[in-house]
Order: sequence, then C-alpha cells, then structure tokens
Amino acid sequence: MNPTVVLVHGAMHTPWIFEPLRERLSARGIASRAIQLPSSSPDSAAAQGLAEDVEVVRAAVAAADGPVVLAAHSYGGVPATWAAAESDQVTELVYIAAFALEAGTSMMEWMGGDFPPTWNHSPDGLAVKAGDAEESIFSGVDPALTAEAVKRLNWQGMRAFTEKLGAAPAQVPLTYVVATEDPALPPAVQEQWAARAAHSVRVPSGHSPHLSHADEVADVLAKAVARASSNRS
Repeated sequence: MNPTVVLVHGAMHTPWIFEPLRERLSARGIASRAIQLPSSSPDSAAAQGLAEDVEVVRAAVAAADGPVVLAAHSYGGVPATWAAAESDQVTELVYIAAFALEAGTSMMEWMGGDFPPTWNHSPDGLAVKAGDAEESIFSGVDPALTAEAVKRLNWQGMRAFTEKLGAAPAQVPLTYVVATEDPALPPAVQEQWAARAAHSVRVPSGHSPHLSHADEVADVLAKAVARASSNRS
C-alpha cells in the first residue's frame, strides 16, 4: 500500500492552505489529506488546545489505514510530533518551517512567555490572531493568494500555546524544510532543528513555502513517500 501524506496546518489556518500543495501531490499520483485542527476556529470561544489537536492528528493517521508521511507547517509541528511518537503508521515526519520542540516544552515557553506584539487578542481573551500576516506569514506569496489566505485566518486558542508537548518520536525519520527567508521563524533556529533530521532541504521562501514554492515542497514529500514505499517493499 502506498503511503498517504497527512498534512497538518499551522496556527490560525485551515486545510485550505494546502490546496496548491495537494494539487501538486495529486499530479504526482500521491494521495493526501489535510486536516482541521480544533485549536483554530472562526469562533474564539470554540478554539481548543494542543491536546485536542493531537487527538485529531492521531485519528487522521489511524484513518489512513496504512503507512503515513506526516507533514506539518509551523505550529502544526507540535501536535504532529506528539502524534508521530504514538503511532507505528508514521514512516516519516516532515517539518515545513515548523516547530520541532522537545518533549516537555510549550510554544509559550519557546516564545519567551509572550506573543509577538503584532498579534491581536480576542475580546474574550481566549485566542489570538496575527495582525501582520501579510508580512510575517505570507511574505513572498502571490498577492492574490495572500489576500485570500489572510481572509481565511481563524482565531488560535491560547491553550495551543500553553500546553506542553507530551512526547516526541525517537525512531521516526525526520525531514526538515528550512525556509531561508522566513521572517516569522528564524532560519537559524530552523537550521538547528534541521541538523537533527535525517534529511533537510533549503527553500528560498518566507514562512509559507507550501504556497510560494509548492513544487519544491511537493518534491520533498514525494521523496519521503518513495523512501517509505522502498522500505516496505
């Protein structure tokens, strides 16, 4: 059975953000699924936390009923890391300019205890949203695509940032896609995480290479799928 690519979006996003990438995977004959994390919601009061996100990723992996290449962008790397640690279906974990935290660490701790000053807090205090997404998240992306992506941004639940990562995989091979022009997640930090990965690729993009360089990211995922298929043959 050929592996399925399961895609995990970052904070504030929806599965729509992976449509350009999924089109390219489909053209390569690769099955994919993009999931909705419950920590991202148009209703700030409904936005949940990391624990619920992990459950959704676990369920998506199990639903694949076969080998999975688990790929995550930005915050999505946190629930993907935890889910990969608890599944024997995940053949490779691919970080796309994603957070590759160590177990026992929270996003809030990594950020130094506070959100970027450009982020907005919901009136109920339960969620946040980037106020500078055009520059921080979508730099280098086609302007029309950026406008649509900004329009689709959700509130991100606070608990996604305060809850600690419960586990990280010890045996799952890692691939890291470093976005070398990323204004949101410093490339130097990405390089530190990439140094721990079995495979790493550098893409001259901002924080969203799956939008600005979808072909290159699809190539990375296709190689991960090929490795998984080869190892199982």
